[in-house]
Amino acid sequence: MIRVSIATPTFNQAATIRQTIESVLSQDYPEVEYWVVDGGSTDGTVDILREYEKNPRFHWLSKDDEGQGDAINKGLSAATGEIFNWINSDDYLEPGALRKVAAAFEKNPDKDIVSGQTAEFYGEPPQIYNYVRLQIRETPEESIVVGVYCQPSTFWRTSVFREMGGIEKKLHFILDWHLWVKYLALHGQERVLIIDDLLAHYRQHPNSKTTRDSDKFYVEAEQVFHDLLSNLQAPAELIDTVCADSQLPTLKFQFSGDFDRELFFGKYCERLVRIYRLSDLKKAKVWLNRSFAFKPVITLWRMKMALRLLFK
Repeated sequence: MIRVSIATPTFNQAATIRQTIESVLSQDYPEVEYWVVDGGSTDGTVDILREYEKNPRFHWLSKDDEGQGDAINKGLSAATGEIFNWINSDDYLEPGALRKVAAAFEKNPDKDIVSGQTAEFYGEPPQIYNYVRLQIRETPEESIVVGVYCQPSTFWRTSVFREMGGIEKKLHFILDWHLWVKYLALHGQERVLIIDDLLAHYRQHPNSKTTRDSDKFYVEAEQVFHDLLSNLQAPAELIDTVCADSQLPTLKFQFSGDFDRELFFGKYCERLVRIYRLSDLKKAKVWLNRSFAFKPVITLWRMKMALRLLFK
C-alpha cells in the first residue's frame, strides 16, 4: 500500500490549524504520515500540536525558519511516503481525499502528479463560492503561460518533487506555481493526471496572503517570466516586457528536448495581447502580429482576436 506524506507549514495560526490537523488525521486511508512544521509560533499553536503527539501518524517540530518554503522543504526532507503534498494551516482536506489520491497513483504508476478539485470558501460555517482545478492546456508551453496552479489538491510523487529541488524558499507568494513551471519545462504534462474528485478546501480571509498581498504575487510572477525568457534566450523585446526584482533570486530552468521555444514565445505574445486588448489597442495589435511571427499558425483564438482588434 502506497504511503502518503502531508506537510503543514504554519506560523501563528492557532485559530484554524486544529481543523487542518483533524482533516488529515481523520482520513480513512491507513498509510498517512503527517508533519506539521511550525516557525516558532507564540499564539498557542504549539500547545495544540502537543495534543496530537500520541497519534502515530503525527509528527511536529517548532523552531525559527525562513518562511513557508523553508518549512515545506523541511517536511519534504522528513517525509517517508511515496506521495507528497502540503496543506496550509488555514485550509483542510476533504474526507476520503487521500484514499482517492493513493488509488489514482496505484492505478496509474506512470503518473508523476495527480490533481483534483479545490473548493474555495469563506466564513464559518464554510460558504463555498468557487471550485478550482489545475489548468492544463493543449501543450505545456501554453499551460505555463496560463499562470494558474491549484496547490491544495495537487499531489506529487515524492521522488519527482525532490528531483525538482523542492521549493525555492526565497519565493513567498508564487512558490507553488514556480515549482509547476519547472516541472512543465522539464517534463511536459503527459505524466499529469486530472481527476474529478474534490480533494481540498481553500480558505479566503482578510489575513490570507492572497487577499492581503495580492500585488506581491504579480511581482514574483514577473520574476518567473523574466528568468524563464532569459533562460530560453528570448529576443530582447520579450524579455523587456517584464522586470526582474533585485530582491528576488535569479531562477534557473531546465528544458526537455521536446520543449518548443518558438511556441512558448508565441503563446507569451498572446498573453500580452490579452493584457493590452482593453487598455492599449495599438500594443495589442503589435503583440498579435509578433505571435504570428514566432509561431506562424492560424488558430481559432488568433482569428477571433484579429477580427476584434480590426473592428475596434
